[in-house]
Amino acid sequence: MLSLVNNSNTNHDISPEHHGLYKLSLSPHADIAVASKPVFGASITFHEDLLTHNSFIVKPDNLLGWVDMGGLAYFTICSGQHPLGVNNVNGNATTLPSQFISAENGMLRFTSALRIYLLAKKPRDIQEHGLCYFTPV
Repeated sequence: MLSLVNNSNTNHDISPEHHGLYKLSLSPHADIAVASKPVFGASITFHEDLLTHNSFIVKPDNLLGWVDMGGLAYFTICSGQHPLGVNNVNGNATTLPSQFISAENGMLRFTSALRIYLLAKKPRDIQEHGLCYFTPV
């Protein structure tokens, strides 16, 4: 008699997947401001509406803020699989900021829909801890 049941252990086929969690950190040399319009003298001005919620989804047409002539050089994106942060990655798992952020005409926008988990809301805390963790939607 034939059986349609497979007696093999399928749990051996389970393998971990990369979860796509990234951390957005800033250069220690960047001057950060939070306002509803660009702040003169600030390297990066984050739009104040961005920092109102702890977790949210952004789309490419949402405004992240503004950046001076330094552009995306102020940003570092590190894979979230290194929970100790950018300084402990040993330079291995950084991602180009241009994969997730654009800085056309000084306006910062994300390049695709992302789920954001804010780490800090005040400029000093953003500088120390990074802005957020994010994952593609």
